[in-house]
Amino acid sequence: MKIIGLPLVALFVALPSLAFAALCPDGTYVAGDRCTLAPDGSYVGGERAGLCPDGSYVSGGECGLTPGGSYVGGNRSTLCPDGTYVAGESCRLQPDGSYTGE
Repeated sequence: MKIIGLPLVALFVALPSLAFAALCPDGTYVAGDRCTLAPDGSYVGGERAGLCPDGSYVSGGECGLTPGGSYVGGNRSTLCPDGTYVAGESCRLQPDGSYTGE
């Protein structure tokens, strides 16, 4: 009996890591472990929604203006591959194709 050995090839695919994010009732993802319903019906991560000058809501109370003209929670924003800005130092891809900040 002859045993034919085939080379074992391991394939490694680099997938973006998923940040700790919460899936909200409307199907969106937010950074953090909880979804907070803002007065306009959108969800933000964290315990409270802060109102920004353009009428949008962000996590927390501080609205940071991005170079793109949108607001994020906090004073640091990062440009993601899809052209959106997120709060924090890095973009993390979520299962629905959106990005959350980290």
